[in-house]
Amino acid sequence: MPHQGSAAESEVLSSPASKMVSAGDVAKIKSEVLKRINQSTHLSQGFRLVNQKEYQSSLAELKGMLKSKSLLDSEEGKMCKLMHDILTDDAHLVEYLDEDLAKYLESNAAGKQVLNTKAMSFKEKSQVANAKLKRKQLFLMFKEIIQAQVELNQFAEQLRAAFGAEISFPPGAYGGIKSYSGALAKITTRVRNNDVGDLKDCARITVKVKSFKELQSAKLFICSTKEFRAVSTYQKALKDRYQLAEVGSGLEQFNVAADDSGYKDIKFFLKMNNGQIAELQLNIPGMLVAKKKAHIIYDIARTNQDAFDNRQQFQVMSQEVIEKVKRKMDDDWFGFIREKLPELGNDTNCIEAMMDVLKSKGTLVIGPNEAEALNRVSKKLYASGLGSALLDSK
Repeated sequence: MPHQGSAAESEVLSSPASKMVSAGDVAKIKSEVLKRINQSTHLSQGFRLVNQKEYQSSLAELKGMLKSKSLLDSEEGKMCKLMHDILTDDAHLVEYLDEDLAKYLESNAAGKQVLNTKAMSFKEKSQVANAKLKRKQLFLMFKEIIQAQVELNQFAEQLRAAFGAEISFPPGAYGGIKSYSGALAKITTRVRNNDVGDLKDCARITVKVKSFKELQSAKLFICSTKEFRAVSTYQKALKDRYQLAEVGSGLEQFNVAADDSGYKDIKFFLKMNNGQIAELQLNIPGMLVAKKKAHIIYDIARTNQDAFDNRQQFQVMSQEVIEKVKRKMDDDWFGFIREKLPELGNDTNCIEAMMDVLKSKGTLVIGPNEAEALNRVSKKLYASGLGSALLDSK
């Protein structure tokens, strides 16, 4: 390992770009890189190297799978097709870069759009290189994620047997696994400084218990398992937004406040046998109904969180999010909001007008009024989810 580090350092120091970097900067950068690789300092699967031979073999295998029409017609097939497009087509890659980098797309001799990196600044080239590396790393990690999901499902079965819990999967790819596109967006457009190893919610599951009493019992059971104990020294291994732990219990350091929207859950990170970290969310029925209805608002907001929070106008550019909004904000969604939150009639009308524009013009524009209306509906849903007001829902 020291030999590899020395060689890598020599390569960096001999490159033209290094002449613009001081020795102190190099030492600082090297220290930060080593901290990222060392998993002992934070909860992560670590930095992953890309074996090009393995990558090309896996990519060829994926391409072969896509020849099956029956697969392409399935949800799994659609995810695989999108994954292949992102890995091989710069026109798809630009969705994970700053918006202004799309101007560098050019058609090559074969008629395919490619990014002209020669025309880019050093900063822009670095961003493209970073996204290209992460798309490869994530692709190679997906087999491990699928195996972790299988293990997580088996883990949740213990909760079903012991507490009569119900198991469900968050929206995503097949079996609840976070979609490849969603995972890539999280470490590029949303949290660009994160590595692929910082993704801890690709394998995930939701466990619903009937009451607060069972919520506490199930939480204590999970805390006793080897999967949780393997990561329990990390502060982020558990977030109890219900703050059920009493002082002196040894778990009070994991009590946290509800998030800004009012959403509450108990979230565990668990280390599976293959080393992958998976997410388990423990919750009560009302809060999960609220989450199901409010999650589409979260999808809209996170496309430009700063603008949404500051009530500044922005346009949602992600076609994936736009299609999701069209599906989720349907007549049933609006009927539910009007029935359960009648006091928010004006906000509901505002959101419905926003949807009318989307249907007629194909654009999703969030202005200050729309952002405020979406925010109020989300918060009211989560406040209602603490009780039984939402439980006789569709």
